[in-house]
Amino acid sequence: MAWHTIQETQTLTGKSRRTLYRDMAAGRLSWAPEGNSARRLETSELIRVYGELKSLAQVETEKTAHDGTALGTQDTALILAELKALREEVAELRQAMRLIEHKPETTLPDTAESVPMPTNKPTPWWRRPLFTR
Repeated sequence: MAWHTIQETQTLTGKSRRTLYRDMAAGRLSWAPEGNSARRLETSELIRVYGELKSLAQVETEKTAHDGTALGTQDTALILAELKALREEVAELRQAMRLIEHKPETTLPDTAESVPMPTNKPTPWWRRPLFTR
């Protein structure tokens, strides 16, 4: 028979992962190791312990469109208008962040001269050159 992973076993039996591991630890359910930490369970062992198994075949669900959201409805127009407004607001906020992050230089008023005033303070010892010629 076939071997199944823990996830497949959960689907087949309808049991929780905790129940499966509890049964394996108690010795009620046999398993085989796969790799370092994975376990495999055989179909016949699952039938022996849990009885008839559920089908693994996946039923394809019927896809239906939502009634009120077809293209061209008033709700769609409102949603698109709101989306456009939100995108514009985000663009404005990004522009504001760019302006804030730029931090333009502050200039002195025209009355003050832009020439730096000399200071008569001596140079601190840590800024003096070590070796002079």
